[in-house]
Amino acid sequence: MKKLLILSLALALCCSCDKEQKDQLAQLLEQKSELENKVSELPEQQSAESSDFSIQFDNEYFWADAGGSLAVNYQLSQPGSIEVNAVNGWNASVIKKDDESGIIEITAPDPASPGIITVKATGAKGEAAESFLQVFVRKPYNQVKSPQIEVHAYYGFSDEQATPENFQRLVDAGVTMLTVEGDWEPWLDWRKHCRLAEEYGIKVVLFISGSAGNYSSDPENDKSLENKVREAMTYPAVCAFQIADEPHTDIAYRLAAARQRIEELAPGYPVYINLHPSSVSQAGMGATTYEEYVNYFARVCNLTFITFDQYPIYQSGIEDCWYNSLNVVYDVCHRYGIPFWAFIQSCREGGRVDPTLETLRLQGNINLAYGAQCNQYFVWVNTSGTGYAPFVANGYRQPDGSWVNPEPHYTQAYYDCKEYDRELHNREFVFAQSNVHKVRHLGANYYLHGTCLTRDDLPDAIGDISAGGSALVSFVGNSGNEYVVICNKTYLEKLPVEVEFTREVYTIDREGTFTEQQPGKTTFTIDEGDMLVIKWQ
Repeated sequence: MKKLLILSLALALCCSCDKEQKDQLAQLLEQKSELENKVSELPEQQSAESSDFSIQFDNEYFWADAGGSLAVNYQLSQPGSIEVNAVNGWNASVIKKDDESGIIEITAPDPASPGIITVKATGAKGEAAESFLQVFVRKPYNQVKSPQIEVHAYYGFSDEQATPENFQRLVDAGVTMLTVEGDWEPWLDWRKHCRLAEEYGIKVVLFISGSAGNYSSDPENDKSLENKVREAMTYPAVCAFQIADEPHTDIAYRLAAARQRIEELAPGYPVYINLHPSSVSQAGMGATTYEEYVNYFARVCNLTFITFDQYPIYQSGIEDCWYNSLNVVYDVCHRYGIPFWAFIQSCREGGRVDPTLETLRLQGNINLAYGAQCNQYFVWVNTSGTGYAPFVANGYRQPDGSWVNPEPHYTQAYYDCKEYDRELHNREFVFAQSNVHKVRHLGANYYLHGTCLTRDDLPDAIGDISAGGSALVSFVGNSGNEYVVICNKTYLEKLPVEVEFTREVYTIDREGTFTEQQPGKTTFTIDEGDMLVIKWQ
């Protein structure tokens, strides 16, 4: 009996992962050890065990806020009773519905690490069954969101480019956050970048992936990561640590161990793990579906937010799977109560279109309509692998294959990013810390992009919406106000939209100006990649 209990617990903990990966989750392993000791103290069951007697729960994994509660439904295969036991500050109690079913009420401590609740059942004839509830901790949604929409310049400057002028240019463009490559030491003096960022009010995401990816498999890497985190905390500009970019699931448990150690050393500093988009193959992700991949990292690494990169606008058209990525990330974030960050392509790369104000609007506005709390530009400074970008500092290959090596300079892409960020900040009160209730689609290929808009989706302030092309319709709540956001899903042409209002509402334009709209049908023209924002109370 004891061996079976220990084996069951080990399987519940590792979720089919190997021993090396299990060893990474120190907190859960500590609970495993405690429970094994308790099991070893139990007397062997004198009554007959029945393979037909079992406990079932209404889900496989469960989540709770620190200090919060949850209710888990249980079902016995035969009449009986159950007992529950919780450790490490967790509490659990049973409310019976009848002799075969009931509710287990669980309360998490604050602060809380993942918990395991032992559930022991006894049948009417002495049958015995034992199982374990695994509960993960999620961060309160509003505590990890900024009062503004963050604008993140990804892939920053070299040491030569880290000048007051270039940091002022970030501020002028509305950028609030910058990636600094902390792993490039000694080639990159990340400390210099952090000092300048502090001076200009720019937050720094410090990229330390090299050490984190091998955490707990190499003592030298462990020490390197820990020393770097301790030193980075002495620089006020550092706001988060990036430990991975587009990881495979086979290193998720090592990243979870690194995240846990960073949060122990630097409480309150989020850990940034940027995920693949859905366009990547199953082999590349290490999962059979994109939902499985995103959910796996959210659960195993206990993420405080999800970030993924996808650059969908090619010369041949817009990738339909972009919306699959957004739909999955939206669903997983709502499941875990966490926000997400998304990317905007701001450079020339791999058969994609060059960035323009219209393509920036399209990507940024669609991200916001799904609830993104940060728009991230890839890349801000070009590399040998990327071409035209807001700041061109390196030679690059042109679409015709020729190589150019211009003097460092700011391009039209910089001014387009600056203009889009100005428009974004004018309307960020709609989206910052918002709750996106649902997202719907109209027009061509809506069946590939998500759920089609119907009249049942519309609030009482709006009688009907029709579009002369492809549109995305998002329903947003924020600070007691309700909004409908209608996005033009193409950057190539304007979109005519007719909206029937049943009462007085307001539209909000790119300048942040409110315009009163009377009841009745009104036709609007939404510019390329732009959005129509409608507000009522």
